[in-house]
Amino acid sequence: MGPEPELSLADQVAEQAELIVNTLQQTDYQYTENIDAGNGIYDCDCSQFANFVLSQVAPDHYATLVAAAGEPVPRAFDYYRFVSSLPAEAGDGWEQVQVLADVARGDLIAWQLFSQPEPGHDTGHVVFVAGPPTLTDQGSFAVRVYDSAIVPHFDDTRGDDPGQWPSGVGSGFINFQAGDDGQPVAFQFSPPLSSPFTWLPIAIGRLA
Repeated sequence: MGPEPELSLADQVAEQAELIVNTLQQTDYQYTENIDAGNGIYDCDCSQFANFVLSQVAPDHYATLVAAAGEPVPRAFDYYRFVSSLPAEAGDGWEQVQVLADVARGDLIAWQLFSQPEPGHDTGHVVFVAGPPTLTDQGSFAVRVYDSAIVPHFDDTRGDDPGQWPSGVGSGFINFQAGDDGQPVAFQFSPPLSSPFTWLPIAIGRLA
């Protein structure tokens, strides 16, 4: 047998995020970052988790993001603005994915809540994609993600069961709706299935 094929950078990012989810010892969603990887502690918000994973696995790509954000610690809206400005073909190691059905493991999905984010408030959300989307009976796309979230998603590793953390770093499904052109237009963040979708501009980025 020959050597194992080398993982793509996107796969390496997903592997790192999955490893953290599977081995963490403490996590809580909070705006003041407290990440101690050696002890498995990940108290952070979504962008701090994304920053940590990218800086560890893809430092050059992360540096490009930081430069575009114009601040040393990118926030969720910085991810959305950066990803939404990417070309469809690789530029500086990044590219934008236009069609939700084409999303793949290791991609980033981000959205922005406000055009003028305020300090100390949620600015949006950013996640790593765990695998390709599946079409649900409701006609939406279910995408398993790795992220830090304040509430669990669908079929989530976070929750009220013993041994689970109610918030922080974990993995679950977010449901997305796509427009006629295939681009994501809305998301359903957490149960129940009857909860409304949130309609916001959504962007998908890929490490190339």
